[in-house]
This record gives sequence, C-alpha cells and structure tokens, in this order.
Amino acid sequence: MLSEENNYVDPKTVKDFYMGLVRVLSSELKAKGGVRLPHLGVFALVKQKDKLGWAGKYQRMILGSYMLKFYPADSWRLYFKGLEKRTGLEGALDPREKIGQILDDVGQ
Repeated sequence: MLSEENNYVDPKTVKDFYMGLVRVLSSELKAKGGVRLPHLGVFALVKQKDKLGWAGKYQRMILGSYMLKFYPADSWRLYFKGLEKRTGLEGALDPREKIGQILDDVGQ
C-alpha cells in the first residue's frame, strides 16, 4: 500500500525505509524513552504500576513492566473521533460512498 501511495516504489526501497524507521525509533526509545513524530504523535515507554496478583495458589506482588504506548496528535484524534459518529451500516470505508450517500440509492 505504501508503494502505491509513492508511485510504485520497488519493494526493496520500501523494506529499507521501514527497517530504517524501526532502527531509528528503537534507538531513540532506548536513549530517551520517547520519540516524537511530527504531525503523528508520540511513542513512549511507560512503566506499569506494580500490582497484587495470583501466582498459583499464593498472592504476590507482580512488578510492572515497560509498555510501548502511542499518543496520537490532536488532528488524528479528531479524525478518528469523527468516524465514531458513523453507525457502521453505511460502510465506514465503502469506496462507493459519495458525500454521505451510497451510489446504489442515488438512481432510485
């Protein structure tokens, strides 16, 4: 899909781009604990709280681990919030949809 968006770039270039992005993100996360991607959001390593849990028949403290979280930018949040208003009956990503109206219904 990324190749289609970029005028059919060869698969090796797309793979190299993805792998380079993964390397940069992982090195920044290791060094700083967070990565800001302009216009997209922030990736951050967040430590979970310690909690009481069961280990077999005994209760014990389970230490929290680090989780990778993504905090989207406000523009993305508003976009997906707008998709929540749809009922789902009209086909949220239906390509036949045109300005809130399915093309099959137009001829009737």
